[in-house]
Amino acid sequence: MDALDPEALKLLQSVLDEAWASLSPDERAKTSKTLVASRLLAAAAAGERDPTRLRIEAITAVATSAAL
Repeated sequence: MDALDPEALKLLQSVLDEAWASLSPDERAKTSKTLVASRLLAAAAAGERDPTRLRIEAITAVATSAAL
């Protein structure tokens, strides 16, 4: 991944905070903020910059596994 500019870092931090806050306590117990951040960074590395899509990508696996 190329180096991120301060604006992109601010966006990613904001999306991470929103994604983590959107998880239920049960979902948070089944994952880590580090894992959510890792998925978020992977989506950003693939070129995604839309905050909504980044958040969805970051929490999709968590929400899916919590439903099982």
